[in-house]
Amino acid sequence: MYSDDKNAQIVLALLKRYGIKKIVVSPGMTNVPISRSVQIDPWFEVYSVVDERSAAYFATGLAYESGEPVVISCTGATASRNYLPGLTEAYYRNLPVIALTSQRQTSDYGNLVPQITDRTISQNDVKRVSVHLPIVRTEEDAERCEISVNKALIEATTRGSGPVHINLPVEKLSFTTEKLPEPRKIDYYSIELAREQIKSLQSELNGKKIAVFIGAHAKMSEKLHESIKKFAYTYKASVLVDQTSGYQSDNAILLAQISDLKKSTNRPDIIIDIGSITGEYSANWLWGVETWRISEDGRIHDRFHKQTKLFDGSERYFFEALVFGVSRNKCDYHSQLMAELGSITVPELPFSNTYISYELSKRLPHDSTLHMGILNSLRNMNFFNVDETVQGVSNVGGFGIDGPISTLVGQSMVNPNKITFGLIGDLAAFYDMNALGIRHIKNNIRILIVNNNGGVEFRLNDEIESQLAEDTNEFISARGHHGSMKAWAQDMGFHYISAKSKEDFLSLIDSFCSPSLDTFNQPVIFEVFTTMKGEQDGVRALHDANDPKNDSNVDRQASRATNLAKKVYRKIKRD
Repeated sequence: MYSDDKNAQIVLALLKRYGIKKIVVSPGMTNVPISRSVQIDPWFEVYSVVDERSAAYFATGLAYESGEPVVISCTGATASRNYLPGLTEAYYRNLPVIALTSQRQTSDYGNLVPQITDRTISQNDVKRVSVHLPIVRTEEDAERCEISVNKALIEATTRGSGPVHINLPVEKLSFTTEKLPEPRKIDYYSIELAREQIKSLQSELNGKKIAVFIGAHAKMSEKLHESIKKFAYTYKASVLVDQTSGYQSDNAILLAQISDLKKSTNRPDIIIDIGSITGEYSANWLWGVETWRISEDGRIHDRFHKQTKLFDGSERYFFEALVFGVSRNKCDYHSQLMAELGSITVPELPFSNTYISYELSKRLPHDSTLHMGILNSLRNMNFFNVDETVQGVSNVGGFGIDGPISTLVGQSMVNPNKITFGLIGDLAAFYDMNALGIRHIKNNIRILIVNNNGGVEFRLNDEIESQLAEDTNEFISARGHHGSMKAWAQDMGFHYISAKSKEDFLSLIDSFCSPSLDTFNQPVIFEVFTTMKGEQDGVRALHDANDPKNDSNVDRQASRATNLAKKVYRKIKRD
C-alpha cells in the first residue's frame, strides 16, 4: 500500500511518468511516506545511505555514471542542510539530483516547533529551482502540486540538467492507498524538433479546433507575424488576441468580442499559447482547454490550467516547423467563430469610457501607438477593432495603477515622428501626474484622461455592487476627489482641452486624433468628464446589445408577433 498523503502520491506518480527510478533514502520520520511507498513498488531502484551529506554525494556519482536523474529523500530538522555540499557539486557539474525533503506542515515556521526549519530560502548555486508543495485537500491543491512537481522535474532533466529541490509537507503516516493517481504530465520539447516529433504533433492537430492565443507580446517581427498567419491558414485556426497582442490579420479575433459579448460556447480543442500576461479577463473562457505553450524562457506558464506540452525555444521556429509538409486542416474553427461573431452591434451608448473607446477606435491614425490604463480603459478598447498598424500597449506585467503616463512618455521618445496616444483613467493619471514634468516631452504625445471622479472598477464589479452599491463611493472607490488635470497640465506646457458631453467630445476628437504632428505644437491632455452611472450603463448596454440570449428573445417575440398577425388575418378572411 502507498502513502495516503496525496501530495506524496503525485510526486511518486510523476517520477514514474518521467521515467525516474533511482532513489537514495536516508532514515527519518517525515519521509516515511516516501520510503515506505518506494519500498513496496518494484519500479523504483532504492538505495539506503544513513548520512545525508554522504547520500547527496552518493547521488552525484550515481547520476554521473548512469546518466539518469537520482532522487535523494530525507526528513525534517537539519537533515536537508547536509545535502548542500553534494548539491553544490551537482549544480556546477549539471547533474540531475532531485532533493526531495520531507517535513511536517510548513505553517509552523517561527513558532518554536521542534524539527521545523525554514527551507524556503537557499543558496543560488545548490538548485535550479525550488518548489514547495501544498497539503492536498482540494482539486486546486492537487493542480498546484502537479504544476510544481512538473516544473521541478523538467528543470532537472532538460536544458543541460541540474539539481532541483522539492519540499514535501507531510500530513499522515498511514498506508491504505492501493493505486497511485494519474496526475497531468507536461511533456517537454526542445524547439528544434525532430522530424518524427513534428509529424506526430501535426497528426495531433489535424481535425481539431485549433486556436492560437497571444497575450501581451513584445513588438512582433514581420517574419513571426507571417509565420503565425501561415500556421493559422494551414490549420484553419483562429488567433485570439487583445489590444496588447501585437497581431493583426483577417484570422485574428478580439477575445472579448467572441467570449464576453457574443458569449460563444464553441471553445477550441487545443490552444497554442504565446506571449505574456493578458489584461483581458475574459480569457477565463479558455480555462480547462488543452494547451501547448511555447516558452522562449523554457518555463511552464499554465495560463489555462491544462498545459500538456512545453515547447522550449523560438515561437517563429515552432509555427514554421508545424506547417512544413502538411495539408490544410479538415476542421475550420476560424470560420465557425466568425459565423458566430458576425458584426458587433454598438447601440446608442451613454457618455462613458465605452463610448469614448468606440469613437477613439475609429479614429486612431495609421502607425500610431496607444497606451491603455489597466482594467477599465483596456477592457473597453478590447471590444473594438482598430487600424491594423496601431500598436497597443498596457502595463499588464506588474498590473498596477502606477506608471502609465511615465511609460507612454518613454515610448514616445524612441520615434518623435510617431504619435503616442494614451487612454487612462483619472486615478491612474493623478497617481502618475509628475511624469508630465519630464523635460524631454515633445508634441507627439496626446493623452485622453477619462475622469469619472473615482475608481469605477469597483462599481463595475457585480459582487461588490450587489452588496455595497453607493456605499462603495466613500472609501473603497475614492469617489469625490473632484480633481482636474487642467492647471497642472497647463503649467507643464501641455495644450489642455476638455469635454463634459458627447457634443463637446465629438467637436474635439477628430483634431485630437489627427494624423498630423503639426496639428498641435505642444503635447496634448484631453480630459473627458463622465459619471459612475454612465460608465455602468455603457458597459451594460454594449453587452445587452450583443448577447445572443437577447437576440433570440427578440427573434421569438418577432416570431410570435408574426404568427399572431397571421392568425388575425386568417380569422378576418374567414369572417
